Amino acid sequence: MSIRKWLLIPLAILFVLASLPTLSFLLYQAAFAGRIYLGVKVLGLNLGGLTIPEAETLLRNEFINYKGCSIVISYGNRHWELSSGEVGATVDYRATAFMAYSIGRQGSWWKQLLCQGTALVRGVNLLPVVTFDRGRALSLLSRIAREVNTPAQDGGLSIRVDLSLEEVQPRDGVEVDVEATLRQVEELIASMQPGEVKLVVNTFPAAIVDTSKAKEQAEKLLKSRLILRFGGKMWAVEPAIIASWIKFSQVPAQDGHIALEVKLDEGGIEDFLQGIAAFINREPLDARFDFDPATGSLTPIIYSRKGYKLKVEEAVSLVKQALLEDREYVDLPVEVLEPKVSVEKAYELGIRELVSKATTSFKGSSAARVKNIKRAAAQFHGLVIPPGEIFSFNRYLGKVTAANGYEDSLIIWGDRTRIGIGGGVCQVSTTAFRAAFWGGYEIIERHAHGYRVHWYEPPLGLDATVYAPMVDFKFRNDTPYYLLIETEVDEKKGTLTFYFYSTPTGRTVEMQGPFLSNHVSHGPPEYREDPTLPKGVVKQVEWAVDGVDVEVRRIVKEGDRVVHRDVFFSRYKPWNAVYLVGTREG
Repeated sequence: MSIRKWLLIPLAILFVLASLPTLSFLLYQAAFAGRIYLGVKVLGLNLGGLTIPEAETLLRNEFINYKGCSIVISYGNRHWELSSGEVGATVDYRATAFMAYSIGRQGSWWKQLLCQGTALVRGVNLLPVVTFDRGRALSLLSRIAREVNTPAQDGGLSIRVDLSLEEVQPRDGVEVDVEATLRQVEELIASMQPGEVKLVVNTFPAAIVDTSKAKEQAEKLLKSRLILRFGGKMWAVEPAIIASWIKFSQVPAQDGHIALEVKLDEGGIEDFLQGIAAFINREPLDARFDFDPATGSLTPIIYSRKGYKLKVEEAVSLVKQALLEDREYVDLPVEVLEPKVSVEKAYELGIRELVSKATTSFKGSSAARVKNIKRAAAQFHGLVIPPGEIFSFNRYLGKVTAANGYEDSLIIWGDRTRIGIGGGVCQVSTTAFRAAFWGGYEIIERHAHGYRVHWYEPPLGLDATVYAPMVDFKFRNDTPYYLLIETEVDEKKGTLTFYFYSTPTGRTVEMQGPFLSNHVSHGPPEYREDPTLPKGVVKQVEWAVDGVDVEVRRIVKEGDRVVHRDVFFSRYKPWNAVYLVGTREG
């Protein structure tokens, strides 16, 4: 029994020694229940052993004079000085005390023990909890960012007025990362120490960095000398014009960037060439002839002439090529347009004899109307219509103007006859229509007058009015032979004749009608006051004529085959006599 008692003593001692750490831990926890553990500091201020309210009071007393610290924002050699007060920085004493109290009280029991031991042996120095106005801070940093932010500037080239090159050097863009900078400011403010914060920036490289090749190309082009030529004429292209054609285009470079290269503006070149085309382009001119029925010979009265047309699209390519290859001269590509009727091939026309003829009377016409008839008829004398071609009266007539030799005379305008340029031209179109009618040619377009005109009767229903450009008379030379038109004006007899010469086709023409219907009697005379006539003078200016619908039929045959079967319809309105009654006194 004595031995067992002796053994209990060391066992008890061992038990006590083994229980000391646990007992110490429990005693330490009990001693610091509700208090900050030893070794916990805030910016060197010892808070160990204090309750949260005591720590809050101590912190408030210690930092009561805290006015903030100076913060220097820097970027390169630029600086902006701010105070923590400007961003509304203040110490949160209670939150700081709670933070100090939480040391050694978070995590598992052994993590708490380790943290308490670290604080006790080595100490834990905390930064205070500082709050600030984030919106004010962002506003201040955004203002600085606006001063710093710079968009990337691509390299570029432009041509000055003096035709020298202006080069723009590439420059990387810079953009401040405001959020990243703000985080650094927050850390510095929390330290309650002055310091410097470098702006966090992102850089954006310029897209276009290589302009060397384009510069070399442009300088070469600006020194170019370019002369365009055709048919003994030359056009020098001024350097300023060439400069206007130079465009700088973006192309991918091998290093992943974008380079500039020179492109020549095809649209600009084309516009320039169109100006030259105005001097080059001309329509071919067909020959005109007089025919001698007695000898069957043709005498040229207008010689044929070739036409020219600049091939603009091809010329654009040649101009570009010449500039890029530094060639001085460009021979312009021009299409030669052959006349359809040439003097050299007169013997091939097959003009042998008269195949049709039509005569109308203009007896009693005024001198002005006669002059207009002669002027218009001359436009068709000697004209040759190739096989298959369409004769357009208005095309060959040209513009009916005083400048072209026409005078004022009576014309039909709306519902009355009035004075106008070119009265009498319809005498010519009517005569041409009748020659084509009796020649058996295909009539494409024909319009009747609005009312009956005595110069075009008889027969009724075979007139043709024209009024460029809306109203035309057209026929097609639907024979395999050339057709020569000659005109003759006999002023003594008051007649106009159209002669059609060609190779006979054996066509016969039968006319049926005219067939009249829908007769409408004219109304009573109209009397209109005219202040330009002396009082008591009565002058007739319109003569009464009844209205009527007229149908003329034509059958054209070659042997037994019907070539054309036509119906020409005309509706003539009734026309009242009109008298002007003078009202002028004195």
